[in-house]
Amino acid sequence: MKTSKQITNYFGLLDEEINRAYDTAKIARRKGLDPANDVEIVLAANMAERVEGLIGTVAPQIKGSGIVERLQELENEFGMQDWRVAFKISEEVVMEKFCKFKDKKEAIEIGLRVGLAYITVGVVASPLEGFVRLEIRKRRNTLHYFFPGL
Repeated sequence: MKTSKQITNYFGLLDEEINRAYDTAKIARRKGLDPANDVEIVLAANMAERVEGLIGTVAPQIKGSGIVERLQELENEFGMQDWRVAFKISEEVVMEKFCKFKDKKEAIEIGLRVGLAYITVGVVASPLEGFVRLEIRKRRNTLHYFFPGL
């Protein structure tokens, strides 16, 4: 699809202004008046990068792990915003295909968060604040089940 020169210029201007704002924020942070020295919000070029950035705040090991590329592959296979993408990426995170976690419980929690972040287009806090914990409980027959603490 071809875009007009006016639209191309508009998006170019937006990119310039965003970069200028980030540069200003970085300079301000270096003054040491804020608890963090760096700007925490990472710019994302697409939804897959937003998912990685959002979940990377609670699971830093997910950053740069290949999850962005895999989300794009799954979208090519199933289509954008298809629920199967969320389920498949969640399963692969739980199976530790991208990075390792301290235990299976953490892997399941992060897998759930990634799927939720994908379904919510990486723009709401649900994956971080709406889902707060996962409990693994025992049944009477000694099998386990998972209980989301919402």
